[in-house]
Amino acid sequence: MKIYLSILCVLISTISFSQKKEDAIKDLENQLDSLITKTMKLEHIPGASFIIVKDGKTLLKKGYGYTTLGKNAKLVNPDSTIFRIGSITKTFTTTALLQLKDRNLIDIHKDVNQYLNSVKVPNTYSKPVTASHLMTHSAGFDELRGRVVYKKDQQLSLKTFLNGKLVRLRKPGIVSAYSTYGIALAGLLVEDISGLSLEEYMKKNIWQPLDMSMTSIELPKNLENNLSIGYEYKNGINLPKPWEWYHTFPASSINSTTADMGKYLQMHLNHGKLKNIEILNTETALSMQTQQLSVNPEVYGFAYGFYEKNQFGLKAYNHGGDMLGYSSFITLVPEINLGIFVVHHHESTNLRAKVISRVLEHFGTKTVTNSNPERLHNNVSEFAGTYKWMSNCYTCPDSNQQPTYKITVNDDRTLSGFGRKFYQVEPLLFKSYDGKRIMGFLQSEDGTIKYMSLGNVNAFEKIE
Repeated sequence: MKIYLSILCVLISTISFSQKKEDAIKDLENQLDSLITKTMKLEHIPGASFIIVKDGKTLLKKGYGYTTLGKNAKLVNPDSTIFRIGSITKTFTTTALLQLKDRNLIDIHKDVNQYLNSVKVPNTYSKPVTASHLMTHSAGFDELRGRVVYKKDQQLSLKTFLNGKLVRLRKPGIVSAYSTYGIALAGLLVEDISGLSLEEYMKKNIWQPLDMSMTSIELPKNLENNLSIGYEYKNGINLPKPWEWYHTFPASSINSTTADMGKYLQMHLNHGKLKNIEILNTETALSMQTQQLSVNPEVYGFAYGFYEKNQFGLKAYNHGGDMLGYSSFITLVPEINLGIFVVHHHESTNLRAKVISRVLEHFGTKTVTNSNPERLHNNVSEFAGTYKWMSNCYTCPDSNQQPTYKITVNDDRTLSGFGRKFYQVEPLLFKSYDGKRIMGFLQSEDGTIKYMSLGNVNAFEKIE
């Protein structure tokens, strides 16, 4: 009887725990439904979709609104509606390059010129550019413009476009400055080493093994009816936008469904494997979820392909995607085996960030703000000055007209900038009083302040 009662208690406890989990997920679903529908209405977004995966399973997967507007309007289906995912493409190109490393076809810490046969990186500095630099956005290339065209026959091959456009501004490996040209060169490395086009390589080595049957760079004709046309809202109207073809397509041009992206998430969370199919070896997969470069270990830096951020006490590895008519975001939270992908119409709008934040809030903890933190009281005047974002074009004619940002010193030896007040916790490290920002600095060889980072893509150079 005692054994029977013990088993019964365990069963009741298990059922109760399971019910609480189901209730919690239902509550999250209801919150997301409300958030997404309200935001879509407020921002006039035609369609959206998301997927949440956890512990090897799909937790939630939903579509909202319409793929196209007008008489042929169709509802968004997360299993079959294709959106463009923009710069999330960079994580696929990184995955492809790391596969070649796993196969001993490239040493990611050696000069890429040893492996390139169609374009060579100029010897501007004695230190060579490596694949590791490309994957951490630290190769030091200029961000030249002119990467997009609106007719397919105007698109140049990678080797044609990159020839003469790899302008080196700084020694590699010093600081991460979000770089389209670095990832474009990573794509060319994949092509030169494998002998395949980047799309052929990804199809054979990533998409087909993961059963991502609706993912592409060049949209196949048989999937054209599944495409959600890009829209932007202007003067009270949602206008369909033209297709963008990028010369730097390894950085920005993949099309996919929400369901396919769920498989990609699960592969990364499972350390490079899905259903016993190995895409990356474990150590390599973990390198895409481990800080590889930052101005300070406490400042959110870059893993290979993904960038870091902390929200609600959770360390996440992320990448956003923006292109004309579309916004998307992907997040991996390895410590709780959680992945999120969200996509919708309208470039650079707020819905994706709201969705990610709500999900992480559900699984994480509240941010604690310390109103009286322990801090240094050094003279901080050397950090004051004018800074510019490093992912702009330096050699373009209008480079001196690009936006700049001021950091000023307060009477209490704190810094103000970017709408926040920062206190010093280490000689080159500051934190904001609201607990939401960490700011790190790097010195040049002569000891003066040269670079500043607010984390991941937010890298700046001091110019005054």
